[in-house]
Amino acid sequence: MANLKAESKLNLHKMIKWINKKLNICIAGEGGQGAQTIAKIITDTAFKLGVPVSYVPNYGVEQRGGVSIAFVRLSNQPITYPKFTTADIVVLLSNRSYERTQQHIGSQTKVFYNTDFVEQKLPKSYRGFAFDKLANELGSHRAFNMIVLGQVVKLMDSLPLAAVIKQTHLKFVDKYKNKPELKKLNELAIKKGYDLV
Repeated sequence: MANLKAESKLNLHKMIKWINKKLNICIAGEGGQGAQTIAKIITDTAFKLGVPVSYVPNYGVEQRGGVSIAFVRLSNQPITYPKFTTADIVVLLSNRSYERTQQHIGSQTKVFYNTDFVEQKLPKSYRGFAFDKLANELGSHRAFNMIVLGQVVKLMDSLPLAAVIKQTHLKFVDKYKNKPELKKLNELAIKKGYDLV
């Protein structure tokens, strides 16, 4: 039993070997695009694996149609303060999300965005993906945020993809009762996002 615990600790240490011992993620989009859902799945996956994690949702002041931003911080040690200035990964799902997250983008930040919604000209170092088009190719626009989730997990290079998929299924277990086909769709979408290059 002791050897098993030691091995588990070693695997966890390998899994969370991030720069500066922390990984800061900022996901931003319009309300309803799934930014908070993506963040919650990542947070819950990390928590279940015993990885120190914090999650802070932020909503625009507008009563309807505001920008929704999720701040997620993972670490290999206890997190004493959940907020951060500069993100390691920034996800832009809409035009207004760029305006709201610019302050969190540094020279080393990995930024990717949804070309189907973000219309303004962005730096060449940012990666663009047609997430809506990709979701429609899978047969449903509902898969949009799951494809984004897969890409976030790929860039994080920290949480096992299988664990993220498992947590996704747990989150949507009630929806699967009425729409069982959604389970397969979500899994395909996450893997599609993970495989994007």
